[in-house]
Amino acid sequence: MSIRKIHENKIGKVSDKWDSYLDFYDNLFQPYKNNPISMLEIGVQNGGSLETYADYFEGAEHIIGCDINQNCAKLTYQDKRIKVIIGDANAEETKKSILGIKNQFDFIIDDGSHISSDILNSFLYYFSILKPGGIYIIEDTHTLYDRSYGGGVLNGFSATEFFKKLIDVVNFEWWSSDISLENYLSTFFKRGLPPFIRDGWVQSLEFHNSIIVIRKAIQPTHKKLGVRRICGTEYAVFDNSYAKDSSAYKKKIT
Repeated sequence: MSIRKIHENKIGKVSDKWDSYLDFYDNLFQPYKNNPISMLEIGVQNGGSLETYADYFEGAEHIIGCDINQNCAKLTYQDKRIKVIIGDANAEETKKSILGIKNQFDFIIDDGSHISSDILNSFLYYFSILKPGGIYIIEDTHTLYDRSYGGGVLNGFSATEFFKKLIDVVNFEWWSSDISLENYLSTFFKRGLPPFIRDGWVQSLEFHNSIIVIRKAIQPTHKKLGVRRICGTEYAVFDNSYAKDSSAYKKKIT
C-alpha cells in the first residue's frame, strides 16, 4: 500500500502531512519499500507518522521517533519496532539514547522545531550517522522564509542559505583551485569544517516546495562526475573526439 493510502485511511494516532508530501514520499521510498531499513524521525507530534512508516516499510528493523514534548511519553505502540525518545534531539543525552537503539539509519526525517538553527545543528550531527547511500529529509522548510523561525528570504545565515551553498560543495571539483571549502563556508563554520563536508560525503541535494533532501554518498569523494565516456565512431555533426582528453577539452572551450 502507498504512503498516501496508508495516511488517508489512517485511524488512531493522528499524522499531519501536507498533500504534496504523500506522493513525494511514495516516489522517494518505493525502491526501499521491502528493505530492512531503519528510520529516525525528529519531531513526532501525535505519533501517527511513525505508524504510517511502520505500515509502509513492512521489513523495517527500527522506526524511532524523537520529540522534546514530554507528553509524547504517553505514546505507546503494539509494534515493537517503533520507539519514542523524549528530549531535545540536539542535546547530547538525547543523542546517546537514540544511538543506544541504533547507530546508523537509512532515512532521517527532520520534522522538529523548524527553527533555522535547530535544523542546522540536527543536520550537522545526524547526517554523520546516516548509512552510506542514506537519505536525510527536512520537512516544512517554508518556515525558513519566516523571520520568526530564524529565516527570511534575504537572510544569508539561514539554513536555506547553508543548503544552497552545499550545491556548490557537490560541484567542488570544478572550483577547488579558486577558493577553499573552509573559506567558502566560513559564514557557518569558524572553527573548521565538519569531516563529512570536508571529505565529500554529500552526494546530492533536491529542493522541493517545503522539503529539502540530501543524499549521502556511497564513498566520500569530491570527484563525483567520473570519467567522460564517448561511445560510437561517427562524428556527422560535431567532432568532439578531442574531449577524450579532458585537458584538451578545457583548452578548446576556453
